[in-house]
Amino acid sequence: MERRWFAWRAVREKMPAVGALPLVLVVGLQASVPAHADGGVRCGEAPCQAFSTAQAAFAQVLHAQPALLALGEYHARTDRPRVVSTIKRFMTELLPSLQGRGTSFIAETWMTRGSCGVVEKKAVAQVEKTTKRPKETEDELTSLLYRTSDLGMTNHILLVECDDYRSMLDEKGELDPLKTLEMVRRKVEEKAQDAKEAGEGGTPDRVLVLYGGALHNDLYPLADYRPYSFGPALSELAQGAYVELDLIVPELAEDDGDLKATSWWRPAVELARKRRQVVLVEPAPRSFALVWPPTARRGH
Repeated sequence: MERRWFAWRAVREKMPAVGALPLVLVVGLQASVPAHADGGVRCGEAPCQAFSTAQAAFAQVLHAQPALLALGEYHARTDRPRVVSTIKRFMTELLPSLQGRGTSFIAETWMTRGSCGVVEKKAVAQVEKTTKRPKETEDELTSLLYRTSDLGMTNHILLVECDDYRSMLDEKGELDPLKTLEMVRRKVEEKAQDAKEAGEGGTPDRVLVLYGGALHNDLYPLADYRPYSFGPALSELAQGAYVELDLIVPELAEDDGDLKATSWWRPAVELARKRRQVVLVEPAPRSFALVWPPTARRGH
């Protein structure tokens, strides 16, 4: 069996235009959010703050007391610059802060079993072709799951059945990005519901952590995107104690149309570049984006 990591933004090139913004896919509060200590710095229309470390920025997010923390990454691809991946940065810089607090970890990935015949092989092959994941991604994901286990979390991955593979393909047998998004969203919602009902997490002192692609975790999706985001449903499950955090390495997101359409993206990257610090942006209540500074090039 092999692990397959569903990367949302990789499938976006084949997606039809929806609404005003280009869609992007990948293969995881009742307490008020504290005021920013920088005295009101703004990136475009959104409040933002620079931190000396990603860990310090993450601590600010955790002040929101999430019961369900949904992390969305912009992932490494073979056609993007080779920099330290988002998943590796999360594992080394942010994950340790969840020790003793995070109790259950759900990753948007699954194991292929080879028991669904041609439909499985075709779906998996097309996912591989469109996601363009570097070879080291699966090793990093495996390391992440070992690390979360070491920290005492109960790990979960998605269980994809034969009917699920069929649901990912259109009538011509080609990968359908929208159907695939819906399938992944539904699977994550089911897994989170099961984990909460099993008492594995879902309270501020026992955080249920989701890790996958930015989009599925959107707390305030546009109407056209709502069928593909588990944010609203899981916020209800968490009784409002849901926090969205997008993890952004600029080189891995520089061609993303959704980000370019925001008022905060370019100012946040420029602030991170200028100060050589991590910038935390809060575009909406309980919705954050953590932006690392661009990787310094030799001679700069």
